[in-house]
Amino acid sequence: MKQNLHTHTLFCDGKNTPEEMAESAISHGFSSLGFSSHVHTGFPFDECGIVSSEKTDEYFAELERLKRKYDGQLKIFSGLELESRDSVSMTPSIDRRCDYAIGSVHWFWKGDDHWEVDWKSEIFLEAKEAFGGWRPLIESYYEEVKRFASFSPYQITGHIDLVTKFCEKNGWKFEDESWYRDAALAAAEECIRHGKIVEVNTGAISRSYRTTPYPAPFILKYLREKNAPITLSSDCHAKENIEVAFDETLEMLRKIGFRELYVLTGDGFRAEGISG
Repeated sequence: MKQNLHTHTLFCDGKNTPEEMAESAISHGFSSLGFSSHVHTGFPFDECGIVSSEKTDEYFAELERLKRKYDGQLKIFSGLELESRDSVSMTPSIDRRCDYAIGSVHWFWKGDDHWEVDWKSEIFLEAKEAFGGWRPLIESYYEEVKRFASFSPYQITGHIDLVTKFCEKNGWKFEDESWYRDAALAAAEECIRHGKIVEVNTGAISRSYRTTPYPAPFILKYLREKNAPITLSSDCHAKENIEVAFDETLEMLRKIGFRELYVLTGDGFRAEGISG
């Protein structure tokens, strides 16, 4: 089954309509497609999420329309990409209309202050200065990943090592430090402990920030040793990136030792063998 569960459209920060994304999926030979717009958080500084509860209703209504339109041609799933916090609660809930949810951390938090993890490297460096160095900054991110996995019933952990997005282009080397690897693997272990599927995400490749997917090979090897469930997505924000670098990533996963991916079906998630 060819599937991508991490896609964004004009309902949040994507560039295409859901219908355009569905047509692209069909043209690329997908049998199913999941939509995962950034959830409406209510934060005034959130420029990526669905802007209101009314717009959220419109989003789910449009996905229901597409489910009917493409029935028998493309299986469509309704999802959201949740944030670890929202303006009302530290424990955001999953909308009942969701077939699944992705849980992601996109902000560094220090009290009520916040900085985007993946927006601009300049903002990332501002956060580093505020936290007093790489280590306290990065460890705070992985603590948030662990906290989120521990309380939220979302099924998929999104781009678990998003903090490495700018490393390759900027020559940042904190990934080589033992404390970094300890923090990243502790977060991976917490996700495993709470039954999360860990996402292998090619999105930064399509945007030319990385030449390899999230997560890093050492995390993938750890996930394989632990027999952790994984899924593959492109985190696409444009229809042309719906399966960017999938073939290369599948080959990498096979070399690490993975033999199956988790896919969503009408009966829930199930393991499916990696072909080739």
